[in-house]
Amino acid sequence: MKLHYLAAVLSGILAIGVSNASEQSNHNLINNPGFEDKGLGWSYHFANIRSDGAYQGTYRGRIAIGSDHEISQTISIPETAYYDLSAYINSPTHGARLGIKNLLGEELLSRKIPKHKNYKNRQIKHIPLEQGEQLKVFFAGSDKGAVSIDDVMLIKSKKNNLPKFNQIIGFTAADQSGATGINRENRTVHFFVPYGTDISNVTVSNIAISPDSTSSVHNGDVIDFTNPVSILVIDKKGNVENWTATATVKDKEVAITSSNKSLEDSFNWAIDKTKQFVMTGKNGLVNRDEYNNDGSGRADYIPSYWAGYFDRTAFYSRDFLHQAAGAQLAGLELENFSMFKTFARHSTEPRKWYTLWAVNFDGTPHTIDYKDDDYFVREVPAQFEFVEKAYEQYLWTGDSRYIEDKELWNFYTKVLTEYIELHDNQEPNGIAEGYGGIFEGSATYNERGEFPIEAGDGIGSQYQATVAYAAMLDARGETAAAAEWEQKAAVLKQFFNEDWSIKDPNKPLDNYVNIIQKDGLRLNDFGKENSWFMPMKLITEPGVRNDRYLDFISAKLGSGIGSTPDAPHNIEAYTYLPETFFPYNLNEEAWKWMNYIINSKDLAHERPTQGTNGDYPEISFTFISNTVEGLMGVEPNAANNSLVTASHLPDDVEWLELSYLPMGEHELAIRHDGTTKTALTNSSEKTLAWEARFYGNYPTINVDGNSQNAQQKYIHGELVSYIVIPVNANAQRVAEVSHQQIN
Repeated sequence: MKLHYLAAVLSGILAIGVSNASEQSNHNLINNPGFEDKGLGWSYHFANIRSDGAYQGTYRGRIAIGSDHEISQTISIPETAYYDLSAYINSPTHGARLGIKNLLGEELLSRKIPKHKNYKNRQIKHIPLEQGEQLKVFFAGSDKGAVSIDDVMLIKSKKNNLPKFNQIIGFTAADQSGATGINRENRTVHFFVPYGTDISNVTVSNIAISPDSTSSVHNGDVIDFTNPVSILVIDKKGNVENWTATATVKDKEVAITSSNKSLEDSFNWAIDKTKQFVMTGKNGLVNRDEYNNDGSGRADYIPSYWAGYFDRTAFYSRDFLHQAAGAQLAGLELENFSMFKTFARHSTEPRKWYTLWAVNFDGTPHTIDYKDDDYFVREVPAQFEFVEKAYEQYLWTGDSRYIEDKELWNFYTKVLTEYIELHDNQEPNGIAEGYGGIFEGSATYNERGEFPIEAGDGIGSQYQATVAYAAMLDARGETAAAAEWEQKAAVLKQFFNEDWSIKDPNKPLDNYVNIIQKDGLRLNDFGKENSWFMPMKLITEPGVRNDRYLDFISAKLGSGIGSTPDAPHNIEAYTYLPETFFPYNLNEEAWKWMNYIINSKDLAHERPTQGTNGDYPEISFTFISNTVEGLMGVEPNAANNSLVTASHLPDDVEWLELSYLPMGEHELAIRHDGTTKTALTNSSEKTLAWEARFYGNYPTINVDGNSQNAQQKYIHGELVSYIVIPVNANAQRVAEVSHQQIN
């Protein structure tokens, strides 16, 4: 490996031994060096922390078998000096490495770790680093065995003289997307800009160079980056270093701009984070989990992405179903269809038409959750959500395979017919039942203490599956069957509101029943998912009872984890809450939970071995869908070339603009100014029917400045005024209401 800028001080230096006392007294630049603070501060790729076998303390970092696996941490250099990088490393086989990368993951320096069956202190000494540099310290694994690390240190060397530099330390451009990669070895600068950026006219926001040097490029310069740009860095002696800066335009992807910078930054984070979870075309471990860190071998992965714990090499049915909308918006249409098909194939008669709960990235059962066809994890709501969410994919994509593929159609049909019949024998009433814990078949997503036979999230999901199945039949042209299933959905909703959900007939406005136990006991306390899924799945009838119940849910949740005895401890549970409150135009409450989720992303997950909250894939995927479907109120219908919008912007967001939104053959841009003005641009070749909705009673809506009569209707109990506007190919229309509405 080339070590151009470090060759003089690093050639052949891989010291083995314990740092002396004076070095240990220096300030350590590594955050959480012993992994004791729940592993925070570190990034993990097929790696995690473990509470056994540490060099000292409780935790160690462990890298699973594979040279492509690593643990890393981003650091900022506070002082120009020589530094020593060290760690106690247990690497019983050859191949492990430690070193330094730039922020884009380009290796600047690395050394191989000699094999040893016990922990040894490994060092790279006298690394010259300059104040202001941002770098990654990394530890890479071995193809022959697992690697453990502990007590990582990056401290100033015991060396009196200071290194001399003539280099670029930092670089950012206006509207840049993501980090800049500065490679001192190759003297290169590389940064990205969003799709659509004119790179012939890029403003340099900040260029930082060595203090005694000057540069041919300055802050505020406007530069043509159509081709790589030469930047000369000249020290006080006249020595010239020729650097090359390159701008890369990112591929087209959905994007937002907003008056609320935090929202904009969070959305950008979510879009970039989803890329980390894509497994399509890779080769890697299967059956890896927190107990079996090295899995059962390697395999080629199908089109897929992570959905579930980050220390398990699998996509989980519940997580996948909740992530699918965000994944489609993030450009993962191929992966979504592949994963739906995989789950459909795993729904078999011996499994009583249940599909698997967890699937390896190669499409095989993940063994921590599957023992045999009679003993595997399964939960009732997921079965029905497959039908609902597949239809949602059809609405977003217009892909007829979602309603015509024989394997998928058989899956949907079995779920709504034979599956229900096979699992409705304890209290026969047409509602699919569970039998106990997750390995017996749970009636609810709430796995923490309750084992009902029927639950609110199960019946709510069954209702939405019935609604979706009817709509798919209609899309297939089977109108008579569609009408039959629409009636079944209506009957099911009526049964829920007038019978199933009422505990005491004398108190019809009491809380909804959320579980029915095997002994017939009906409970209406707070059951987390089996409570909020009922209004979220729209099976509750709008009105006083539903309003009270939404208030009840809010009170039980408080301000999040630890704030009330009933608040869930797992952050992923909160990702459902925006979807619970937005449909009822409770925008401030929904926005509260979007804020809560994103502000918690860098905290330790309740199960630290899986990483931070943000490392749980559901967080990033659902933030995307909650922004588009929630805040923007977008309801797509790609096959019919139509969509609905309804602003749900809270007070914190004055305006929000969505660009490059994919919807079937259409590409759209939508902007809300508050809740009274919406602009839609149709950047495609087909005319679009746009239903522009505004909450409230407005007799007229201005369309492109011309007043037109509005229509009114109730959506989930809330009055909206609306108008359907044709939007021609490559055209923009603007709809706006006055701030005065009729009471």
